[in-house]
Amino acid sequence: MSQNLALQGKLILDCSQLLPGPFVGKLLADQGARVIKIENPNKPDPARSMGIFHRVLNAKKEILWLDITSPTDRPEFENWVRKAHGLIEGYRPAAKKRFGLDPETLHQVNPLLCISSIIGWDSDSGRGQKAGHDLNFQASTGLLSLSNEMPPLPWADLLGAWQAALNMASALVIQADQGRGVALSASMARVLDEAQELLKQQYREDGKLPLHGSNLFSGLFPCYRIYRAQCGRRIAVGAIEEKFWIKVCNLLEVLDCIPHRMAVGEQGKRTCEQIQSAFLKRSWAEWASAFEEADCCVEPILDYSEIP
Repeated sequence: MSQNLALQGKLILDCSQLLPGPFVGKLLADQGARVIKIENPNKPDPARSMGIFHRVLNAKKEILWLDITSPTDRPEFENWVRKAHGLIEGYRPAAKKRFGLDPETLHQVNPLLCISSIIGWDSDSGRGQKAGHDLNFQASTGLLSLSNEMPPLPWADLLGAWQAALNMASALVIQADQGRGVALSASMARVLDEAQELLKQQYREDGKLPLHGSNLFSGLFPCYRIYRAQCGRRIAVGAIEEKFWIKVCNLLEVLDCIPHRMAVGEQGKRTCEQIQSAFLKRSWAEWASAFEEADCCVEPILDYSEIP
C-alpha cells in the first residue's frame, strides 16, 4: 500500500466547520481516508463565504446535507455513525451535547467510533465554555507578543488541526489493536503553549522576554537571520552549523566573520553589518548560482508569485 494511502478503507465523518476541523479532514483524506463532510442545509458551513477556503479544505470529501438535530435526519446520520471508523467535531461542550456529538451519545450508537475533537482552551483551564478563535488563542498563550503585527497564518487552527489528525491516527490504531472506540481532544491553546515551550523555558531561566532579535528564532545570531542583496531581495541565511557558516563567509569574502557565527552584543552587531555590506555588493541574480552550488542553507525569500 502506498504511504500516501495509509488510511485507505477508513470512513471518517467530518462534522466540523470553518477551518481547523475541516483541515483535519483534509489531512486524513490526503492519507486515503474516505471523508464525508456533514453540513446542515439550514446553516451551511460559514467557510463557504470565505473565498476559496471551503472548496480547498473539502475538495476530497463527499458532502452530505443533514440536520443532525432534526428527527427526520438524525436516523440517517446515526446510520453513518454506525458504519464510520472516526468522527471529527469542533464544538464547545454545551453545543456538542446539544448536537448529539458528545462521546457518550456517539458511543451509544457505535462503541468502536474514534472521535477527534478540536477545542479552544483545555476544559480544566476554566475556559472550556468560553468562545474563541485563532487570534484569541494566539493572544492568550503569548504568541502574539512576539510580533507587533497580525500573524501571517492562523497558527492555532493549523497546529491544532495537525494535533487532532495525529490524535485520530492514534485512536484508529487503538481501535484496530484493542477493539474499542477512543475520544481524544486537541486544544488549540495548549498546542500553541507547547510550540512555545523552548522560549518559555528560556524566559523562566533568565527572566528576559523573547523580544525581536533576542533569541535564535528572531535574529539574535549573525548566522541565522535575514539580509538583503543589492537588488533589494531578502535573503534567509540559516547557517547554524559551523561548516555552513564557513562557506557563507568564504563566498561573501568576509573571513574575519568566521569566528563570530553566534556572536551577540557589539560583536554580533558588527558581524551582521559586515555580512549585510557584503550581500549588498551584488544582486541576488549574481549571488544565486554560487550559493546554490555551495549548498550552505542560504535561500532567497520568495513570494507566492514565484513559487510553482
